[in-house]
Order: sequence, then C-alpha cells, then structure tokens
Amino acid sequence: MPLIELDKIAKSFSTRRGAGMLLGRGGLADKLRGRNQGWFEVLHDISFTVEPGEAVGLIGANGAGKSTLLKIIAGVTAPTKGRVTVRGRVASLLELGAGFHPLLTGRENVYLNGRILGMSRADVDRVFDDIVAFSGIGEFIDNPVDTYSSGMFVRLGFAVAVHSNPDVFLVDEVLSVGDEDFQRKCRERIGELRSQGKTILFVSHDLSIVNTLCDRVILLSGGTMFVRGTVQETIDFYLRQIGQKKGIHTIASTSIEAIVSHGRISAFHNRTEISATSGFQVHLRSMGFVHSSPSADWNVVARSENGCVAVGKMPRLPITHTWRLQLSGSTLTWAIEVECERPVQIEGIDVNLFVKNSFTHWQYRDESGMFPEIAPQQQSYLEVVPGDAVVHQTGAWSDDPNGPSPLSVEVVGNAKPHRLQWSNTDYTVGCRVLQVLFNDLGPDNVMPAGRHELITLEIDLGADRDRILGYRAKYVRGTALTDGDLTMRFADGRFSLEWRGEEITRAVALYSSILTHNIWNDSDKLHWSYVDCSGSVMRVTGRSRRFPFAQHWELDLRDGALYVTISIEAFDDFEMDEYHTSIGLRPEYDRWQSDHELGAFPPFEEGLEDWRHANRDYAPGTTIKALSRVLPSVILRSTASDIPFRMTALNTGATDNARVLQALRTPESGRIRLAPGRHLYFQGLVRVDGANSL
Repeated sequence: MPLIELDKIAKSFSTRRGAGMLLGRGGLADKLRGRNQGWFEVLHDISFTVEPGEAVGLIGANGAGKSTLLKIIAGVTAPTKGRVTVRGRVASLLELGAGFHPLLTGRENVYLNGRILGMSRADVDRVFDDIVAFSGIGEFIDNPVDTYSSGMFVRLGFAVAVHSNPDVFLVDEVLSVGDEDFQRKCRERIGELRSQGKTILFVSHDLSIVNTLCDRVILLSGGTMFVRGTVQETIDFYLRQIGQKKGIHTIASTSIEAIVSHGRISAFHNRTEISATSGFQVHLRSMGFVHSSPSADWNVVARSENGCVAVGKMPRLPITHTWRLQLSGSTLTWAIEVECERPVQIEGIDVNLFVKNSFTHWQYRDESGMFPEIAPQQQSYLEVVPGDAVVHQTGAWSDDPNGPSPLSVEVVGNAKPHRLQWSNTDYTVGCRVLQVLFNDLGPDNVMPAGRHELITLEIDLGADRDRILGYRAKYVRGTALTDGDLTMRFADGRFSLEWRGEEITRAVALYSSILTHNIWNDSDKLHWSYVDCSGSVMRVTGRSRRFPFAQHWELDLRDGALYVTISIEAFDDFEMDEYHTSIGLRPEYDRWQSDHELGAFPPFEEGLEDWRHANRDYAPGTTIKALSRVLPSVILRSTASDIPFRMTALNTGATDNARVLQALRTPESGRIRLAPGRHLYFQGLVRVDGANSL
C-alpha cells in the first residue's frame, strides 16, 4: 500500500492577503464595493503515489509549487481541491528547528522537538547522544539556543529530525545549508536512511543529488506535474523547458545540444547526455571556500543558434565570469575568462567537466586505462590520472555500445598555466570529472585587477575513439637525439646529455633561468608543450606559470655538438634583473677554464646549499670549459655576437652536488626590458670532447 497518495491536488492563494490591507486592491474597500478577490493557482491537478522505501525528487524552477506541495503532504497547509493521504509517522524537514524555543537549552529543545516529531521521551533518550554527536554542538548543548549561531541551530534541527525514525521523510532544500562538512554529513545520512528502506520525498535544486538519491523524479512547472520516463530523462526535459530564461540558452546542431544554464553546461549527443547532471562548471577557491559558477547571477548577453556569450557575477567575490561558446559540427568551443574588480586572493581555479560514470576508459599522455568503480565508502574525489602540465589533449570512452559517445577535450590557443587531471567524484555525486586546475594565478595567490583569459577548450562531443587513441603519438615521455657517442634526452622539462650511454649531466642538467621580481624562473619548471622532432632537430616550447613569457628551444645535435637556440616570447612588457643558460655536470669535473682564467672547482661543503662562483674575472666572454680525469671535457660557448655573456663556473649546494658552466647575462644598467614579441635569449653550443686533459 502506498505511504503517500495525492489525487488531483490543487492549491490557490489570494492575490491580496492580510488584515492590514483594508483600502488597497483586494482589501476591505474592494469587498464593500462588490469587487471580486483575485486568486493565484500555485498547483493544478497533481496526482501521484509514493510506495514504501521509494526516494522521489521534486524539481522545478523557483515558484513552481514544490515547497507548497511538501507542506500539503506534511499537513502544514490544506489543498484547495483534491485529496491527500499519508500513512505512518512523518518527519518534515521543511524548516529546520521549527518548534525550537529560544529560551530553552539545546538539550530541552531536543526533547521538545522530538515530541513534536512523534517521539517518546524514551525514544529521545535512546538516540540523544547520537543527536549531539551528529550536530557537533557538544559542550553547548546546555546553553539556551538563542545563544547559538545559525549554523549550530541548523545542525541541531537536522540531527533531531533524521534520528526521529519516522516512516516518511519530507525534505525541502536542507542539503544546501550549512558549511561543506555539514552538507557532506547530511548527504551521507540521507543515503543511510535510503539504504534502510525509508521513504523520502524531497525538493532540491542540486540535480546531481536528485540524480544520485532518487528512484524517480517529478517535475513541477507552472504548477503542473511532468514525468518523463527515467530520472535522467525528466531532468533533461526540465533543462530544456527552462531554456528561454535570462541565464539559460540552448545551442543545437543536427546531433549535438549544449544547454548553458546559470553557470552550468549540459552536453548531449544524439539526445543522450554526455555530461553528468552537475554538467561543466567553474570553481574558484578563495580563503578556504569554494565559489562555484552556478552560484553567480548569470545573464546570456548574446545568443545565436550555434553560440552564445554568458556573463555571471559572483555574489561573494568581486569577480565576473565571461563564457563564450560556439558549436561547430560535434565540437563545442568554450572560452573562459574572469574579470577582477580589484585584486583578489585566489588559491586556485578548477574548470570541472563532470561526465557520466558510464565512461569506462581514459586516454592521457601516452597511456590509456580504465576508471575504477566508485565505491559506496568513497567520500572524496579520487585522482585517477595525475595532472601533467605538458598534456593538452585527453579523452574518454565507454565499452557499452549503448553508452555515451566518446569524448575528447583539447586546449587551444594561449592559456594560463594549468594541468588536466581525470578523477572520480565521491559516491554521492557518482561520476567522472576532467579537471582543468589553475594553481599559480599570481604572486602570493593574488589575482590582480582586470580581465584574465583562462583557457579555451575544444570539446568534441561525438569524437572517434581511434582519434582519441592517436593523441598518445603526440606525447613522448622521453624524446632523444643521438649523434655518434653523444645523446641528448628531453623529459619532463629536463635536457640531459649522455656520453657513450652514460649521463654526464647532473641535477638540473641543461637549463635556463630568469631572475625577475626577486624570483628565479627555472626552465625545468615551465609548462612544456609537445616535442616536435625532425631529423637531428628538436623543438619544444615552455611557458612560465607565473610571468607573461614563454621560451622556445631549438636543439640541433650534429657534428659532435649540441647547437642550442633559445628565444623568449613576451606576452606583455616584461623586465628581467638578469638571466643565464647553464649546464649542471657530475662532480667528477674538477677543473674549469674560461676565456680569461682557469682554476679548480672548490670542494663541496656539507650543509652548505648556496651556490658559489669559482672564478674571479667576470669580463664578458664566449667560452667556458669543464674538465675531468675520468670524463670527457664539456664546452659551453655563446655564438650570439650581439648579446654579451659573462662565462662563469659554479658549485651547486651539497645536496645537488653538481658543477655548473654558466652563460650569465646582466644588464649594463637598470633592468633588461622586453617589449611584447619574440627575442633572442641565447644562441650557442655544447660540445663534448673525448679528450679530458687540460
């Protein structure tokens, strides 16, 4: 027998209510004149049943009648028409803490509220400790509740309600109140109640929670009830129904639909959703809080059949989002930028592409693998593939022929330093997520005032699996050039040299570094792109994670030498205090020689980590050489005649334990200034000579 039965329920309200409104429209004056009072119908012809153990969600826009319907079921208000039947004990989580007396203590209110919910004193005694533990009130339980914070009040009200052991739970948006930790506990508790076979009927605007917890969903729109097959089909229908409102726009082609809805993008291929219910959204992490794009006030300021521009102003941050979306074929291009009204403390920005858990395989870098199952005990995100700064393309697909179509994502154009990372969400959300992580947004994590272009993504919603697998050919974890006895390898931002199969470089190997604003920017820490190898030449680009520049390296290994050309591209006016190109070598190198002098490398001092120069003459030159009794000599030479370098020899600290040959450039006066554009940074060669004597 159903626990809840609704038969043709209708509810109307007067358009003008209240004894104080005597002379206004709809008031006493109108009644005396014989004018009819206006009525507004909130609900119309609502009929459904809820069986024992079912979890049913009510969704719809604000003002659709969801809360009114729950109040009718709870007996708080009566329907204008129709019949409602509820069997068993009901706990109504409509207004947490309703029935609390402000002058009574938390303990006294637990017993009072428990009695209101139909519990005996013995029932409350049995679960009292659990209520206090769940609420986290602890030492304050014997204080009057009018001394509680709003968060403490909410936690205690929820704790009493969920421990009252009723047959039916009526829940109205309580999963969106409180801090993140409390919301997580609420979701876990609701999940436990569902697993215990309790009947749950709840309202929520969080469609991911609805999708996870509900057996079926009822949509209310304009007071009318809609049901479209499965939970997901009803949610999809809801998203389409609200597509003409201020913050919502639908982009469509023959096979693709993308619904931009108040800071969330839902993506479909052949009417099957690829995105999870949370869709694609952006999270800003600031001062320990996560500010999600759906919390912003959105307005679609430009609309077309295959594109739009959406602008969203954050309520608690002086930041405005601008999203530009364009659909071409099966590819959705999503350009994301933010504008700061003033400098803002931002620890990180995450672009989250939540996709169905029916995606079973991922492709990343030169690897492919399977997503693990999301276990019920999983309460936090699980990193599936660690983010790598060099990866610009990734994808996922399903083994199920009836599952979602393959998905590929590619970063195009210039982007702020970021990482792409695949993860599983927690069990409640229950999906895969591709995260684009930005964790280095400015000195001291402060984004300056102004407009910041974050990234542009090309999201192919109908991708070909073979094309996705083809991405692995574009990434080579260890790329090498070989000429005779000499081999140069590039991997993860490190350029190393081998002589007859034995590495002679050490620590940072061949690298460059720029000093600006008292911060050294080493090339091995840059965001490196894919490696392009052609014959004896390797080309690769690394972009700074902090400052507006990139380095373009071209390395040509031939005739027993590695010819190196480094260009620096400034994206804005850029100043440097000094910079160098260096090569770290093994400690067996004990002597050095420059254009002006020669000498011995000093011994390493245990506990000393500062780098120390070995030479005394810093006059400009072109050549510096390291020698060893057991290894071939190494020569670093500058061939850029118009750039003066000071060729120096150094020891690293004792931990790195390396000798260093360095081409150092210092300004004649002031700082080295670069205008936007590409400039020569270093041109020269590294030669390894089999002769090892002075």
